[in-house]
Amino acid sequence: MATRRAERGRFAPGAGAGAGTRAGAALAALALGLVHAASFSPLAQAGLAALFGMGWFGAGLAWLHISMHVYGGMPWAMAAAAVLLFAAYLSLYPALAVGLAARWGAARAPVAGALGLAGAWTLGELARGWVFTGFPWLAVGYAQLGGPLDRLAPLVGVHGVGAAAALLAALLAALIPGPGAARGRTGVPAALLAAALVAAPLAVPRDAWTRPHGTPLSIRLVQGNVEQDMKFRPERAVAAMRDYTQRFVDGQAALTLLPEIAWTVPWDRTPPAIAQAVLEHVARGHALALGVPTVLPPATPGGRPAYANSVLMMRPGTAVDPYDAAQRYDKHHLVPFGEFVPWGFRWFVDLMTIPLGDFARGAIVQPPFTVGDQRIAFNICYEDLFGEELRLALHGQAGATVLANVSNIAWFGRSHALPQHLAIARMRTLETGRPMVRSTNTGVTAAIDASGRVTAMLEPNTDGVLEVRVQGTTGLTPFVRLGNATAFMLSLAAIVVAVVAARAGRGARSR
Repeated sequence: MATRRAERGRFAPGAGAGAGTRAGAALAALALGLVHAASFSPLAQAGLAALFGMGWFGAGLAWLHISMHVYGGMPWAMAAAAVLLFAAYLSLYPALAVGLAARWGAARAPVAGALGLAGAWTLGELARGWVFTGFPWLAVGYAQLGGPLDRLAPLVGVHGVGAAAALLAALLAALIPGPGAARGRTGVPAALLAAALVAAPLAVPRDAWTRPHGTPLSIRLVQGNVEQDMKFRPERAVAAMRDYTQRFVDGQAALTLLPEIAWTVPWDRTPPAIAQAVLEHVARGHALALGVPTVLPPATPGGRPAYANSVLMMRPGTAVDPYDAAQRYDKHHLVPFGEFVPWGFRWFVDLMTIPLGDFARGAIVQPPFTVGDQRIAFNICYEDLFGEELRLALHGQAGATVLANVSNIAWFGRSHALPQHLAIARMRTLETGRPMVRSTNTGVTAAIDASGRVTAMLEPNTDGVLEVRVQGTTGLTPFVRLGNATAFMLSLAAIVVAVVAARAGRGARSR
């Protein structure tokens, strides 16, 4: 199978700069609207932000409709209503942020108002990534990939990058006077701070905290392109096993990655001929990371066994035992409705025909797997959205040197979920200073270096393999050490400055 290199087009690695410009313009438009609505009540300004959020999340997450209607069997109108309700829920976070910033009254002072709005906005983003297990998809920091602000990622993470973007947008809006803007004030401080925000990150080096580790590892990434509506049919599942096995045994890489749930049944139910072919190639010196459901023993005597969404690591010289936790990575951060049912929503999940809807959680920190000179830390699908959790696998003497993601987002068809997920992975590499490899069912299968650059990728919605050599790294970035705490504390500090300035302004006017 021929190796394919980085493709240019709608998934081009350099597309982030344009996305950052559009996102920045949208944020600046919102901030400008708030400047002109400064005389409105905090509730009215929150309503304006909620409308912005509905457009932001409704358009950005429209692919959820595909999973619920096309593959889940939910009626079209009900699936559309579910997307809109979810967008409305997510819109509460920017609405509350803007409403609180307006309530503090800091918007009357341009620079302090920008700080208050950016701080409140970032706290809202952090809360959205935590409440009800979190859903920080579409955080504004991702849109800054390829621009100067992405250099802040190893320092403050995606939410810190988003804070800088929000502050820049608010400062630019403050330069255009509105009905509620303070009179007699100059825009020079706002302009200088905006210029500094753009220029200062360029001085942040990409690799100041990490260094290469060991010999590069040869890795084979497989993209099966198995149709989601056929994936769980027994005859198609067995055919996929055969195809994946052939692609494994055809390769000579030290490690081969197969996508999430490449096997739709536990390993011990693999047809004997397929299992034998896999094990023989492993014995010849080739490790295999297999996405597979694992049956776990019941938590209580007489209870029902549970499934884990796992990566089973098969390595030369080790007898394969799927029940040995040391040979598996079990997904920890599960997808609501897809992998666990939130309390009170069983009726909603029952409206869809999605198999394997309940999984057990793996431990939040699981040891990486050693292959050659490198230590591989896995994450499964949506887990790479949570940099605060992924960073934990990098700590200690045996911390991971390479990140690996296996995914199946065929649930969302040929949608913008694919490039969004690739952007998420790129941000994780910037935050951690670690390369990441991705093996997916339909895309985007890619190799990303420790600087967030896509070095090789397969065209989405095709089947193929990608041969890459990956240089692992060691060392801890400030984000890996502190996580989201830095962005949180900076946001609080910005809010304190805004509130103090607002009170000082009111005191001066009263005299």
